[in-house]
Amino acid sequence: MDKMFSSMTSLHDSLIEAAETERRLPPALRRQKLASWPDYQHDWLSYASEKTATSLARATAKQISRYENLLGAVCSMQTSEDRRLIWATAHSGAFRQRGPSWTKLAKIRQMNRQTVKDHYQQALCRLYYSAKFN
Repeated sequence: MDKMFSSMTSLHDSLIEAAETERRLPPALRRQKLASWPDYQHDWLSYASEKTATSLARATAKQISRYENLLGAVCSMQTSEDRRLIWATAHSGAFRQRGPSWTKLAKIRQMNRQTVKDHYQQALCRLYYSAKFN
C-alpha cells in the first residue's frame, strides 16, 4: 500500500470508504429493456419533479486510486475467510452512520454478533500488520 495507516481505526475507515467507492462505480453490465412499455410515473414519484434524480455521485480519481490500493492489500491476505469478512463488513458499514450491521453479518455467518466482531478485529489486525511490514 502506498499509504501507511496511522491506526487500525483509519484502516477501518478506509475500508468503509472503499466499499462506498465501489458502489459509486458504474455497473459492469448495462441493463437493456426487453419490452417497450410506455414510461409512467410510479405512485411514490408521481408528485416529484421530473428533474429529480436519485443516484450516487460518481467516484473521484483519488477515491478510485485509494480503492485500488486497498483492494490489492485485501486480496493479498492469506485466508479467504479474512478477505470475505473484511469486505462484507466494509459493505455492511457503507453509507451507514452507525457502522456495520453486526447482527446481519452474524446471521450470514451463523455466529454470535460479538464473535463476528471479534473475528473482524483479528482480521483487521492481520491486514494492518501485513500492510505495515510489507
